Amino acid sequence: MDINIANAVGGYFETLYDVNVKLIKLCGIDVFSPYGNDEIMVLDIIQDVYRLFPYKFDKVKNVLMLDNNDGLLEFKETFVFLEKDFSDILETNNKFLDSIRKIRNKYEHKMHAVKIIGQGGGSVTLFDFDFVIGGEHITLYAGSFIRLLTQLNSVYSKIQRDVDSFAQENGKSDYFYYTRLSRFNFNDFAKIYEDNNLRLIGKMMHTF
Repeated sequence: MDINIANAVGGYFETLYDVNVKLIKLCGIDVFSPYGNDEIMVLDIIQDVYRLFPYKFDKVKNVLMLDNNDGLLEFKETFVFLEKDFSDILETNNKFLDSIRKIRNKYEHKMHAVKIIGQGGGSVTLFDFDFVIGGEHITLYAGSFIRLLTQLNSVYSKIQRDVDSFAQENGKSDYFYYTRLSRFNFNDFAKIYEDNNLRLIGKMMHTF
């Protein structure tokens, strides 16, 4: 690892942190007491997933595949675990990632063509969103988002570990940038997602 790579990961860390916060907030929504920005948050998360997890659709093979020329995969020689871990995520979340891809691609080019026709979430269940895109009906569930983010958090936690080691080995541990990157572990978000009070935590994170 060199200083350029260590500095490059900061933006990804910040994006992943924001996505986790938004997801926790969504886990606290109640369709009977909407907060008004629920749809914006879920669309923001969908767009940010592409920044955090580079993948694309191969039209010839009709399959999803990692985009080795984009995002953090540019540094796969430095983070030797990255390609395998991302491949595992692609395999275990394939259907969900394909749904995200369809929504994101349409939203990026024609915002008005992405319509949320239904939304669930209440005192018993976590959220879900019903989309219609070009006549296709797609439902995204909270559990799918949580599973994907938990796995991404695990990979990024390994990157945090490597960056922290780099900082220590090069006498940069006290620099604000590196202390900020290592002030918590992304795996800690799993404790919140697994908490029985997840809905309450998410609800209390919304503005009064």
